[in-house]
Amino acid sequence: MTRLVSLAPVRSPRTHAKKVSLSQQAKKFTVLQPQEITLGLFGEYVGEHEQVWSGGLVNLLQDLGFSAAGARVAINRVCLRKLLTSQREGRYIFYASAPRLLAVIEEGRHHTFSAKSDPAWDGSWTIVLYQGADAHKTEGHRADRGRLGRWLTLRHFGVIQEGIWIAAGGDNRELNRLISRLGMEGQVLSLNVSFNDHGEVRNVVHRAWNLELLSSLYGMFLAKFEPVYEALNQKGVSPLDAFVIRTRLIDMFRKMATIDPNLPDSVLEIEWRRKAALDLFYAMHPMLADGAREHFEQCAIRTTQPIDGGAKKAKK
Repeated sequence: MTRLVSLAPVRSPRTHAKKVSLSQQAKKFTVLQPQEITLGLFGEYVGEHEQVWSGGLVNLLQDLGFSAAGARVAINRVCLRKLLTSQREGRYIFYASAPRLLAVIEEGRHHTFSAKSDPAWDGSWTIVLYQGADAHKTEGHRADRGRLGRWLTLRHFGVIQEGIWIAAGGDNRELNRLISRLGMEGQVLSLNVSFNDHGEVRNVVHRAWNLELLSSLYGMFLAKFEPVYEALNQKGVSPLDAFVIRTRLIDMFRKMATIDPNLPDSVLEIEWRRKAALDLFYAMHPMLADGAREHFEQCAIRTTQPIDGGAKKAKK
């Protein structure tokens, strides 16, 4: 193939930047972010025509360890992003998924729950170039590039260098739909390529994805949730605990899935516990579903009668 970009390591100009250890990087994946958790809860438990009571949503976020004030700030910020709509009735506020959020939810669910332990691969690659990356330095172009990058991450794209992404596979139909939906037809170029040299493939993989971090995360995931799985099989779980465990399970798994290159182990040449982690997730996720949904609906889903605000800690 014609070399479009240099695959040699890029030396960062910040030579004195503090090095972050692998354990510090991995720890970030276990920390819940209230805005993302709020969106995830709507994706898991709220139907298209259902509404969620604001006070109940605050209480659910408190169940997950956030303060009431922090929960309210996160919900307000999600609304400012136009991902939730609000409706006031008397002294109660209800939230519903905005049309924009429904697309995000479907996208995230598809790519998270389609993860495979040993995915098939035909040897082809897709490279995406944001053409404004070098020629334009305006705030608008930086925002567009960041928005494109976030969506590409959901599709297992890794970063070669600023404004250039790569992913395994050559089917561009889904990518073209994404570019059209983002309104970036004139700003993005996609190319299908292949590498004949195995060493070049290895270079690309290690350049675009942090396999050492991902391997550590799969091990951390198993260490965290295998004992929980064994306890669930022996004792069962309350609806509250099912909700908390399932939320943390999904959040960590989703973060791992988005940074996985979706390539076979034989190509990655790595010994890790990806299969064990995926098997555990797919076993625990449905096991906890009924209890978690019961807790969520009791706390927050709108009923036909006004919700008694005195029954919970927060009234709005």
